[in-house]
Amino acid sequence: MLVARQTFLRQSVASCDALTLAAALVLSYWLRGPAVRADIGPFSNYFWMLWVILPAWFISLWLAGLYTSGTYGRLTSLVAAVIRAQIGASLIMLSSMYMTKSVEVSRVLTQLFILTSFCAMLLQKLALYAILARHRQRTSFHRSRVLLVGGACEAARYIDLMDRHTSMTAEIVGVLTPSDELSAPPVRPEILGRLPDLVTILSAKVVDEVVVLTRLWPALMDRIAATCAERGVVMRLLMDVPPASVGAWRADDYGGGIFFLSLTAVPQDVISLVIKRAVDIVGAVAGLVACLLAYALYGRRLKRETGASAIFRQYRVGLNGRRFVLYKFRTMHRDAENRLSELRAYNLMNGPMFKLERDPRVTTTGQQLRRRHLDELPQFWNILKGEMSLVGTRPPTENEVREYNTHHHRRLSMKPGLTGPWQLSGNNKMSNFEDIVKLDCEYIEHWSLRRDIRILIDTVKKVFRADAL
Repeated sequence: MLVARQTFLRQSVASCDALTLAAALVLSYWLRGPAVRADIGPFSNYFWMLWVILPAWFISLWLAGLYTSGTYGRLTSLVAAVIRAQIGASLIMLSSMYMTKSVEVSRVLTQLFILTSFCAMLLQKLALYAILARHRQRTSFHRSRVLLVGGACEAARYIDLMDRHTSMTAEIVGVLTPSDELSAPPVRPEILGRLPDLVTILSAKVVDEVVVLTRLWPALMDRIAATCAERGVVMRLLMDVPPASVGAWRADDYGGGIFFLSLTAVPQDVISLVIKRAVDIVGAVAGLVACLLAYALYGRRLKRETGASAIFRQYRVGLNGRRFVLYKFRTMHRDAENRLSELRAYNLMNGPMFKLERDPRVTTTGQQLRRRHLDELPQFWNILKGEMSLVGTRPPTENEVREYNTHHHRRLSMKPGLTGPWQLSGNNKMSNFEDIVKLDCEYIEHWSLRRDIRILIDTVKKVFRADAL
């Protein structure tokens, strides 16, 4: 119910915002005539502006917190949020019109709209604030009445939560305390008794919801749940969890009163992940066919130039630290690993990663393969085995992982990929490992199938351009 109320409030506010912005555009069009004595044409010529205005304002209003109930709890925070949203939306609109070279829209009309939309939006938010404040203060016959279970301090914190979230409109009937606080000084809300008095209080007072604010023994929780269920009263359990700086909390119902509360910082959509794996398998099968053709063309030459097997094997670190053998075509001389220490001074990367612009260990044929990225083809075997994915983060070596700081390990929370955002951004252009971690974490946090497909398409383009990844 609480989520439904918040969703309803969010949808209602968004609808009001759309109407307000449309009205502001009409008013700006009407005011432009007297302001500039010129024929400005019919309003239908400017209706397309709403396609720019609505997304710009919706994004800015959302970022400013105007679609969350907590912003409407205090007048000062509300006005500040409206000002921030107006500045951000105006900049987005002006930038969009500049980039699309929308010369048919006069500067006077644009300036009038920015002014009128701010005034209209501010008045609308103030009116909404007044309506919500009046609704919260009014004692209504239909208002939800809540009985709290917990201590006086916990009840005060719940009331503060209600004050900050206007969607949590309710009338507090009183508090039942699990401990002996009856002798405490008078507080608001009133302490009505202890837990054994629950049935008596529910019979004597009108109660729609019982909210448990403290941890109780399982037997007590069972008793409260059974009593509420028998009487048809809603029971809620308020839990404290650490704030999630990364990811989001989710609750899964396993039946029998068992819930898993999980903090997830990686994609959890099962259907999307299954589709991603299916695409990996199809892509790996096709890639292995290309790998066999490349081996037939370059295998003997690579073995002759490097003095070793054409296939190079190296332990890499994958999903959450899983160790696996990565396969590549050998593009360096046989003693490449032994010469690594003498080349450390020329490392282009700042951090636990090694990169040279012109690596002297690379053979002539190896350079040809790297130019077209054909040296990566054997990794399709890793993808088919499920150790890697077509798209993901770069698989690090074991030595690199040993130098990781704690936050670097987050880039290991998804399967490594044959290609990814860092490779597309041009790995020769980035020299700071922290920038790579930031790019990888951004990919993980905003992962989607659509984004993977876009990365694959861009990768194919780069391969045909012989643009080194």
